[in-house]
Amino acid sequence: MFTTKTVLFTLASLIILALAGYALYLHFQIKKKQKEEIEIVNAERKLAQENLDKRNNSIIADIRFIAQALITDQCEITEGVLRIHHLADAIDTDLMLQSEFTSLHEHFDQCRNMAIKEAYKELSKKERFQQDNQRFRLEEKNKENVIKEAELLISYSFNNLKKLH
Repeated sequence: MFTTKTVLFTLASLIILALAGYALYLHFQIKKKQKEEIEIVNAERKLAQENLDKRNNSIIADIRFIAQALITDQCEITEGVLRIHHLADAIDTDLMLQSEFTSLHEHFDQCRNMAIKEAYKELSKKERFQQDNQRFRLEEKNKENVIKEAELLISYSFNNLKKLH
């Protein structure tokens, strides 16, 4: 017959089996939850990358539009260069530092501190005249090279844009 030891041993074995089964169930629940969290993070990352790509593509289209306006004389050299440089900085701060865009960057450097908008309006007539003359001389000096680089921007691949990690 069954002795007390056998009954206790059987009972203990059943308890251990039940606890092991429950631990295994919890283990699979944790694995399932981790997998779901990874899928959520990956979906969020994919959406963020798509939004970044969409934003970058919009900025690239704007850069190309302004470059085309420079080429066709629909926009002054300085205005175009300032706009292109600021847009390019929004997608890649090193883009305008590349050797292909030396003239754009140099023209930007020479004009970046010039008064614009309200600050320009606040200048005296003499100061405006001096700034305009300085700008006209810079535009005349840099026009040919800036136009060449604007033509390059129209077909530039922008492959070096950073991706999310």
